[in-house]
Amino acid sequence: MKPLSSFFAGVVSAALVLGCAASYALTHPNFQSAEQLLQAAIGHVRGAQQANGPTFGGHAARAIELMQQAQQEISISDEYHRGIRY
Repeated sequence: MKPLSSFFAGVVSAALVLGCAASYALTHPNFQSAEQLLQAAIGHVRGAQQANGPTFGGHAARAIELMQQAQQEISISDEYHRGIRY
């Protein structure tokens, strides 16, 4: 049951991240590159999950969660860069 709950947590997190990302574009070029690489990495991990099923002991799902957390931190960093947060 834990992998299923992790999956749903990942889906909710992804929806939140995508909602935040859609609200404005990142302005710093390094943050833009990092975001693109994280999106690609998440896609690769999801591809591995789809190809292999639940054989990763929940670690692949956790990796996705951590990458999504990194995306949120990048977004916040960009807000500081833009002067939105102090």
